[in-house]
Amino acid sequence: MKLTHFLLRSLFILFFTYQCKSADQSFNPTSLPNSLSLQLKLSAIPKDLFGESISYSLQFFLCPEPKSKDCYVPILENRYELGKINSNVASLKLNQTLPNNWTHMAIRILGIDKVHGKFSPGHNPFWYSPDDILKLGGNFTKEFRFVSQENKIPNRIQERIANQFAPILVFHKDKKHLPSNIEKYSQFFVSQEYQLPDKDLRRKTKGQTTWNYVSFPEFIPTKNLTHLYYHVRYAETTVSGTQKEALPGFRDDANYWYEVGNGDMVVSYWIWYDWNEGPTKFGNVHQGDLESYALLVSKDGKPKRILLTGHNHILLDTNFHNINSLKNHPILYVAKGNMGSDGGNPTSAYGGYTVKLNAGNFLFNYISDPWDVFPSFDPKESILILPADLSENDLIAVKIGPGTTHSETRFVDARRMVKQRIEKLVMWEEPGWVNQKAVEDPDGNHQVDKTVATFFQFQGRLGKHPRTVLKINELKQYGESPENAPFKTNIEQHYTFERPQSERNHTDREGNYGPKFLGDDSTPQK
Repeated sequence: MKLTHFLLRSLFILFFTYQCKSADQSFNPTSLPNSLSLQLKLSAIPKDLFGESISYSLQFFLCPEPKSKDCYVPILENRYELGKINSNVASLKLNQTLPNNWTHMAIRILGIDKVHGKFSPGHNPFWYSPDDILKLGGNFTKEFRFVSQENKIPNRIQERIANQFAPILVFHKDKKHLPSNIEKYSQFFVSQEYQLPDKDLRRKTKGQTTWNYVSFPEFIPTKNLTHLYYHVRYAETTVSGTQKEALPGFRDDANYWYEVGNGDMVVSYWIWYDWNEGPTKFGNVHQGDLESYALLVSKDGKPKRILLTGHNHILLDTNFHNINSLKNHPILYVAKGNMGSDGGNPTSAYGGYTVKLNAGNFLFNYISDPWDVFPSFDPKESILILPADLSENDLIAVKIGPGTTHSETRFVDARRMVKQRIEKLVMWEEPGWVNQKAVEDPDGNHQVDKTVATFFQFQGRLGKHPRTVLKINELKQYGESPENAPFKTNIEQHYTFERPQSERNHTDREGNYGPKFLGDDSTPQK
């Protein structure tokens, strides 16, 4: 017994020593070179930058725990001038002494603001870890090659796909704020600034102290037509700042680039509401609301996956067969709140269930008890907003459930449920190219109607509540109005559809938004 104990103890010591030694070797700064010899190259430089003065910035950070905001101040930063650009290629050789201890290194091109949002140089800044430098050695080349950010998918294909997968939206019959449109606010558009909260990471990563918002008048027109906003892109899309080596907070939603990949596409949709009244009347009331969903579609137009977002979460990411659809139009349910609240407008692929939300702490949960209450597909209790191409005959027997062979499947006559139709589908143009002459766009133009052009280009929040404010005297919390969210700002969609993930859904205080059934090829209704 003593011998066994001795052997086990010896093995443990050997294992522990080996682990420590391995860890020491992988993070030992003395194994790094003392300096770097770099050749930095720019290629395919757009003519817009000719005559501009370009420089490089090298930053080193000591950030062993990236969630710690104290580590976002560089421990070393040097700037190197490249000079004025006079051709489509340029290069610079430099030597950089390394600090004694660092975890993240960033090389950033400066002076290219003129093409920001039009041409991408790739990840900017481009990030390296100490392990990367060990592999590359002390002498290496980094090339930044500019590519146009124009969408290479022809408009006619985008329009066809967007119409094919437009939603059937289900609401409680007494839902007050139904989807409308932002064009009605075009003549009132005035950009304003607000102070970013002290804890906002952009203060450290981008040097921003303010951000933008637009306040809309509080009126509801007699005809508040529903428009659906969409964008179709290749699934193999990359956003600057999403390198695995990058520190969080350096993501640049205006710097992205497309690759055809295997031909899969993502069609993203945004549904606009004039107001969000929160899951209760106590909390998260704000002007403006943009809710989104997206589909991963094969190059031959077959739906593969669907993703829905809400409450700053991925609510659902699943196979298209696991939801109900009619002629490829997904059936989506929009929640009311409780305590008489009209709701925060989150969208689900399933009806007739509730999710109790977490209001942030025990006291708020007790006072407000926020819920998402999703309607059922029920002619007596619910109403529909439909795509224009569905006829009354299509609605005679709408399949709800996993399929004809399952006892929980039912067929509903939905003809009397129709409240209105989606009046128009509006395609988002690349913000940096709005109403500019095309370079590579297959349609040869970037013409955008003036009623939406300003919105496409605007970076900021849509609504008069740019910050969360708790007003005790009103017993109400005003949440943030939504960030203007054409495809480029939807973080969840980029992370999900660039490299599709496994099944996932969001779970809250009580309940979840996950699949209520698992379907098969018989589930989609043709």
